[in-house]
Amino acid sequence: MKWKAIFGMIAVIGCGASGLWGWEKWTLWHAPVGPDDTWCIHIGPDELDPDSEAYWGTQLPEAAQIIAWRGWSVRAGRYCESGPVAAHVIARRIATGERDEMPVIVPAKRHIEEIAGAISKRVWADSAALVHALDVDSLLWRIVPNTYRMYWESDADDVAARLIRESEKWWNRDRLTTAWDMNLTAREVVTLASIVQEETARLDEAPRVAGLYLNRLKKGMLLQADPTLKFAIGDWGIQRLLDKDKRVNSPYNTYLNPGLPPGPIRIPEPSYIDAVLNAEKHSYLYMCAKPDGSGKHAFAVRYADHLRNARAWQNMLNREQIYR
Repeated sequence: MKWKAIFGMIAVIGCGASGLWGWEKWTLWHAPVGPDDTWCIHIGPDELDPDSEAYWGTQLPEAAQIIAWRGWSVRAGRYCESGPVAAHVIARRIATGERDEMPVIVPAKRHIEEIAGAISKRVWADSAALVHALDVDSLLWRIVPNTYRMYWESDADDVAARLIRESEKWWNRDRLTTAWDMNLTAREVVTLASIVQEETARLDEAPRVAGLYLNRLKKGMLLQADPTLKFAIGDWGIQRLLDKDKRVNSPYNTYLNPGLPPGPIRIPEPSYIDAVLNAEKHSYLYMCAKPDGSGKHAFAVRYADHLRNARAWQNMLNREQIYR
């Protein structure tokens, strides 16, 4: 009888311990995590090690415990919920990689550093890595500004590959055929669009400006596009270009070098690329900014008319004492 009592006591203790363990696990499994409103956790590729100071589990200890207990793996990414959830719900999402995408704005800018900086605010890759990946001659012209949905854990190579895929989709058969009919490559269209956008901030005027540049190219005339000089000099703030500027030694100087420059002088808006593809057909060969502050240009077929327009612009600069 004594042995039966001992065994019974052991069984009771074992059941109690098992029940306590089960209760603890059940409590952990269903523990509510997260605030009342929408919240997100970002797990970087370098935040998967429990021994790391950047370990994500310090933010969601219950989910981290469940993953460790079940022997699950951890997938980098951005995980969002609209309010509190049971710990096992977010733990399972992290383990299976059921992550959320981010809206990533790829802006149209003059400098790749600006574009990389904007992208880096929405993905894991830092701006320096993005500049290194994107500032490649074969890639720059492919960047089509837009808002894309990307996974937050994307590195620089992921972003570059995504932008190439988006470029291939944007340059559909219709656009490529139009460029071909204009005797231009897609890269040349983008290059011209970058010049057109710097020449005029008025999108309604862009097709006419594009048509003028195309007329000059067809006639074998130098493009003589002032924005290419500013790019070659490296100073976009110049308001008055001088004769010495036209002699700057650069492949982007279209006052010296025939044809289009070797690549875009900025990343243009898609609307300006389409403006080139839908360039206005006319006979204009010359243009000069109007001195009325409208942002419009005075167009001319004859050089004599252009000189008259240019003098009006120069007189305005003199009145405003703008000499550079």
